[in-house]
Amino acid sequence: MEILVAKTAGFCFGVKKAIEKAFNEKGERIFTYGPIIHNKQVVEELKDRGIDVVENLDNIQPNDKIIVRSHGISKGEYEKIEQMGAVIVDATCPYVKHIHKIVEQRFNDGYKIIIVGDENHPEVRGINGWCNNTAIIINEIEDLNKIDKNLGRICIVAQTTFNQNKWYKISAELIKFAKEILIYNTICSATDERQNEAIELSNKVDVMIVIGGKNSSNSRKLYEICRDNCKKAIFIEDENELNLDEVAGASKVGITAGASTPDYTIKAVIEKLDSLNKLEDRTYESDDEIDYNFKNLSVGEIIEGRVIHITNDEVFFDIGYKADGILPKNLASNRIINLKEIFKIGDVYDLEVVKLSDKEGNVVLSRLNIEKYDILEELEKIKEEGILIKVKLISEIKGGYECLYNNIKAFLPESHSGITQRDEVKNLFGKEIEVNILDVKLQKNDSIEIVVSRKNVIKKIMEEEKRKFIEELSFGQELKGRIKSFIESGIFVTVGPIDVFVPNSEVSWDRKVKPQKEFKINQEVNIVITKINKNEHKVSGSIKRTMKEPWDEFISKYKEGDVITGKVVAFADYGAFVEIIEGVDGLIHISQITTRRIDKPSDYLKIGQVVKPKIISIDYDKKKVSLSLIV
Repeated sequence: MEILVAKTAGFCFGVKKAIEKAFNEKGERIFTYGPIIHNKQVVEELKDRGIDVVENLDNIQPNDKIIVRSHGISKGEYEKIEQMGAVIVDATCPYVKHIHKIVEQRFNDGYKIIIVGDENHPEVRGINGWCNNTAIIINEIEDLNKIDKNLGRICIVAQTTFNQNKWYKISAELIKFAKEILIYNTICSATDERQNEAIELSNKVDVMIVIGGKNSSNSRKLYEICRDNCKKAIFIEDENELNLDEVAGASKVGITAGASTPDYTIKAVIEKLDSLNKLEDRTYESDDEIDYNFKNLSVGEIIEGRVIHITNDEVFFDIGYKADGILPKNLASNRIINLKEIFKIGDVYDLEVVKLSDKEGNVVLSRLNIEKYDILEELEKIKEEGILIKVKLISEIKGGYECLYNNIKAFLPESHSGITQRDEVKNLFGKEIEVNILDVKLQKNDSIEIVVSRKNVIKKIMEEEKRKFIEELSFGQELKGRIKSFIESGIFVTVGPIDVFVPNSEVSWDRKVKPQKEFKINQEVNIVITKINKNEHKVSGSIKRTMKEPWDEFISKYKEGDVITGKVVAFADYGAFVEIIEGVDGLIHISQITTRRIDKPSDYLKIGQVVKPKIISIDYDKKKVSLSLIV
């Protein structure tokens, strides 16, 4: 009997990380909110370690550790756990988290959310909780008959373990239901690969065995695929459910397993099959033979290895196998590293098996996936804490700029770049700039991309520049600036990194001057600092005080008793104002306009009329002049 084992069988990386998180947690009261994965054996193993399942959040206590299952939970459930005072240990699959972000953002943008998946699956219930549980959920093509045919703007996402062929059919039909549509194929790449391999393998064998929990969505879908392609498909949870009579006589038996199936369960099934016949070809890759009698080792398995030798291009590990493990430089890190600086003889590392034998017979290892999810967590933490990072500006692309952060692709939107001039861009290419992380994305090809912004960085730099500039200012200091804007109460003048407010009363000695007629935007002016508020970073100034005060000219030229020639410029109920010189007006009280009785100044005088009044008094303290037309 030839036994062919799918290389994608068993835990996906997201599930592995979730289980690792659970097993590594320590404390008195630790719970998983719902089963961490759809596998009874793993759930029981956690229970044996004191980590039980809690189904009702009302039962948790302050300081309990609550492990969020790999399927994820709703936004409201996150908030409730925090309100209860418990500690969240988030083991949500990164692909699922990515869907949460899409749904929350597009829901807030006004799109109707459609989830293609099983409405009873915890992943789908969790996703729905990021759009206030308002999503339309479609599991079968027939479900489309139950929904409105004119939905306006819709956004479609998929359960990560959904059947790819059904997804294409449903999403193609949904195009007819809306005027505007956003389609996100959020079926994870591991699910896609697993399903494609199941199709290929089930077409080659006489019997196809699918191992997985009966309540596991992805395992059930694998079984459906295999059943459609193989004349005999068997769905079992573990080796105890395998009836050897059903496979006896088959020349080729295929095995695949769902994302929640542990390696030890797969190996137990293989060993039971082996009792029928010596295993002739047990492979996770179609052409490579595996010796299970030496050590249980499989592609995709996470193992520990001890460093035994380091070169510039490879690291060799003792992995307790018949052959050493080899870690090529291109699989050692998502970042550019020097192997000899990072790895030390005797150090122990987690490693992923990617090939069981290279040309020299070594097991090929990788740290890319292991490191990738560590990097994702690190980037999310940097984002949440608002920590600044340095990225290198590489090139200008549509909508912004391409950057690199530790060999991770970063996108700097033009609106967040703070770049206002073309010359500034040229000077920044190839250089590092400080930025904040706005978003962390796991792409469909499993690569990581971050979206960054310079807005906060530039804001902080400008605030510091303002603070330093204002600290050095002094009352009465004269500076040059440019008119920035006009408001009803005055003018803003840009001086260095700050805007100085010049109230209308400080624009000109001539109170009749209208600022917007006298000055223009970007016009250069001199100002004198009149007020400084260092706490609020506010500064006031004066334009008129940079010029000689007209009053000084007036008192040098005139005295009481002098007759002046002036023009009537304004009326008040109590008199008329006459311009003596530019910037100095005198008041002719209504009783001093004429000897005959008048009701108002305009009965005798006109605006613009030239008159020759006598100066009858000068108030030097209040800078006021009284005039008379009565001889």
